[in-house]
Amino acid sequence: MKAWTSFVVKDRGKLDFSVIFISISLVVYPATLLSVPKINGLIFALFSIAGLFFLFANRHKSAQNSRDEALFYSAVILFFFSTLLITMYGGFVYKVLGKYIHLLLAIPVYIYLRQSGVKLFSLWFGLVIGSIASAGVAIYDVWVLHIPRAQGFNNAIIFGNLSLVMGCMSMAGFGWFIQRANWQVIFPVFALTCGVLASVLSGTRGGWVAVPVIIVVLFWYIKPHFSLKQQSLAVMLLFVFLGAMYLLPQTGISNQIDRTVESIQQYTDTSEHSMRRVTSVSARLDMWQASWNMFIDNPILGVGWGHYAEQAKLQADQGLFNKKAILFDHPHSEYFSALANGGSLGFISLMLLFLIPAWLFIKTIKQGKSADTRRLALAGLVLVVSYMVFGLTEPMLYRSRSVNFFAFYLAVFMAAIYQENNKGVSR
Repeated sequence: MKAWTSFVVKDRGKLDFSVIFISISLVVYPATLLSVPKINGLIFALFSIAGLFFLFANRHKSAQNSRDEALFYSAVILFFFSTLLITMYGGFVYKVLGKYIHLLLAIPVYIYLRQSGVKLFSLWFGLVIGSIASAGVAIYDVWVLHIPRAQGFNNAIIFGNLSLVMGCMSMAGFGWFIQRANWQVIFPVFALTCGVLASVLSGTRGGWVAVPVIIVVLFWYIKPHFSLKQQSLAVMLLFVFLGAMYLLPQTGISNQIDRTVESIQQYTDTSEHSMRRVTSVSARLDMWQASWNMFIDNPILGVGWGHYAEQAKLQADQGLFNKKAILFDHPHSEYFSALANGGSLGFISLMLLFLIPAWLFIKTIKQGKSADTRRLALAGLVLVVSYMVFGLTEPMLYRSRSVNFFAFYLAVFMAAIYQENNKGVSR
């Protein structure tokens, strides 16, 4: 009873319903992300409205933002308004702005969470529950419904990538769980296992590229806390685990990797009009070539967000690559999409959107006042790094669900870090 009271009571014995709402939402959001449509969007919208209301109510008060907050705001504002400028230049496409506005709304979401507070219990257990839920959906899809690739009600790529990043972010809370009780270490470990399993069952090869990068980030974080012998043992166990995942036929990993190698060989050995070249890998390579051509022709502002498909069709009609590669409205790469649609301005604003938060999280890991602060920064860094790697083969920010997820957790981790750094300081 005491724990529950401290959880929901803020000042003078009054129930803080905002804290209750946020705490429940931090569990419901990841738990339903890949299994129930529209819930994540509703939660994000309510957080945004609450943040905007707070800004309006305090419009006459002078804002005192820290340097880190100013950099965070600048990154998302620059990206959105560069997108707006490019879209106005190339021809208005409301669909694109409707997706990217999530990034701008990360600011009011952050302000609402910063003002009301983030309970670490709900944050960490929410990620664990979300990872377990994703594995449950994946198992049901593949082993019960016999769908070739787990996807829930999403695109299989988005499903696999979001499952993986939730599992990996759960591992960032490893120390928080073990601090509560040694046996609770099972939660982040099981969450990671579930996230990896869901990713494997989704057959999302592009997402697997993020695994070694995330491993490097995690080892960089824990290196000061473990001896060389312990680090060597961990690396050995990791390679055994990855080797087992590759060799087990049930995972399908070896088959997917073999298909990738075969597709690349077919692409290099055949002409652009060969039907043997019509694979997902070949299509991506053709789309990236088309995107590069668009960037060369429009190096400053690109062809305008939302106009990739029509420009790619023109190139295909000229016989520059296989027409099967123009079936998509994006080039299956965050970076080539930015170059083609937004030119140098779009690409630079995209890189700043990733690199500024990454730098803020790295700085917090090195200078954080508490272990909780550093863990939150690690989770934020895993989020950004994962999206940077996912972006090599999939424009995650171009998809409504995945851009919503990125904006939501970027705001959550930034607000939670602010809260931990300012404990005991009146707001």
